[in-house]
Amino acid sequence: MLGTKAATAIGPESWRNSTLKGIKLSNTIVNKSDKSCDVGRSLDPLPHLRDTVSQLSNDEIHRYTREVRAVVAKLRESLLETNEEIKSLTRGREAIEKALEHTRKDIRLNKDSQEVRMSRPPREKVTQTRTEEYFPVYLLAFRGYNTEMLARVYDTSLA
Repeated sequence: MLGTKAATAIGPESWRNSTLKGIKLSNTIVNKSDKSCDVGRSLDPLPHLRDTVSQLSNDEIHRYTREVRAVVAKLRESLLETNEEIKSLTRGREAIEKALEHTRKDIRLNKDSQEVRMSRPPREKVTQTRTEEYFPVYLLAFRGYNTEMLARVYDTSLA
C-alpha cells in the first residue's frame, strides 16, 4: 500500500536533505572502514593465523580425545577378558588343590595301611596265592587291557 500512495513529506525539505546527506556520509565511512579492515587483514596475518591455529588446535584436541576413548574402550575390554581368565585360573587352581588334598589323603592312608600290615602278628598274615600275585594284571584286564600280553609281561618281570 505504501507504493501506491504518493510520498508525503514529513518535516521541512532542508531537514530531509541533511538527513540523507548524513546517511550517505555514514555509508561512505563504513565502506572505507571495511576496506581498511580488509587491507589490514591482508597485510597482518595474525588474526588469520590465530584463527587457523585455534582451528588446528581444536581439531587436534578432537582427534586426541577420540583416540583416548578408543584406548579406554580397548582397556575395558582387556580388563573384562583378564577378569574372566583370572576366574578360570582360580577355579582350576581350586580343583588342583582339591585333587592334591585327595592324593595326600590317599598316600597317608596307604602308608598307614602298610604299617598296619607290617605290624600284624604272623598268624594273621595271609600267604600270597597265584591270584594275588596277578592282581595287578587282573586289575588292568578289568580296565580293558589285553590279559595274555599283560600276563606274559608280568611273568617275565618276575623271572
